[in-house]
Parts: sequence; C-alpha cells; structure tokens
Amino acid sequence: MSINIQTGIENIAEYNAGGISHIWLLNISDFISYQFEDDSLYDKAFVNMIFKENRFLEVGIVDECNFSETYSSGIYKQELSSYIRTINKSTISWIQQAQNGRFLVVFRTVLDTYFSFGSDGGAKLTYSEQSGQAGGINGMQLKIEKSSVLPSFEVHPDVVKTKVLGSEHSQYLVTENNDETNILIEIP
Repeated sequence: MSINIQTGIENIAEYNAGGISHIWLLNISDFISYQFEDDSLYDKAFVNMIFKENRFLEVGIVDECNFSETYSSGIYKQELSSYIRTINKSTISWIQQAQNGRFLVVFRTVLDTYFSFGSDGGAKLTYSEQSGQAGGINGMQLKIEKSSVLPSFEVHPDVVKTKVLGSEHSQYLVTENNDETNILIEIP
C-alpha cells in the first residue's frame, strides 16, 4: 500500500501556553457514534457531532492536567492525567464507581480547542490517593488511559453543550457556564 502525501505541516511560531481547561466523560455505553467533517471518514480528524444517549459529566481539573498520545505498531496510547484536591466520601464513592467503567473522553485546551478519544471501547480511569504530612498534598491523582487503533480527534466545541428543545423549555430553567455549556435546572 502506497501513501501519497500532498501537503506539509505548518508550524506556527506563536506563544503556546499549553494546558487543559476542562475534561468531560461520557459512559461508553451511552456513546452512539461520531459524525466527521463533511460526513467523511476519520482521516479528516475533525468531529462535527457526537451522537449519544446521555449527557457528559465534567471532571474537575488542575493546572498540571496534561494529555499525551504516542503511536507504535498500529496502536495509539492515550493518557490524560489530572488531580482532584478534595478527598471526601462523595469523591471517593464517585471514583470507586468510575474505575469500573469505560468512557468516551472530551477535553478542552487553554487555547480553546477540543479533543476526544476512547470511542472504540472506552478509556479506563485509574487513581491513586495520597494524604500528605503537614504542609503536604492531599488528593487523588487521576489517569484516564486507552490503547486504541484510533487517534484522538479534534471535536467541535458544541459536542459538550446541552441542546434544549422548545417543548422542554417550560420544564427547565436554562443557565450558562463561563465556557458556554448549558446547565438545565428542572422545575418541579
């Protein structure tokens, strides 16, 4: 099989702050499919829409949050690391349940680009908890990992927004986060 690459890669010499500002998880059983740009195959590397049965859950992040992807022998190794500073019963309970699941992951960089990975079976979440000595750190180191035949894809920012149909609007109060995602508050 021969590959004929027609263009090069432009490397823009601008200031690049790096970093991740948001992480969202979707239970892999709620993931239906990606819709790629121009209804093409994944070689365009841009997802216009994520079809799903449920909503994304946001995971808190810290400045040290990072993502890496390596490729070797036909497999992409993807790893997203973050840290949760709060250790309490609700955090521990959530983590213990989440470690048994698999997830489609979407994250936003500080440069306002969104990426996704884990669509082929879901990424696995692991953690390590630490309680430091006086003046030390308390919290949980999170890792979300996937070995995949698919690379990470850039996604349209609207994939994590909640869309409200007109007939539902009378049942919900719609608010907006700073990142423009909608929050629905059910009116009893």
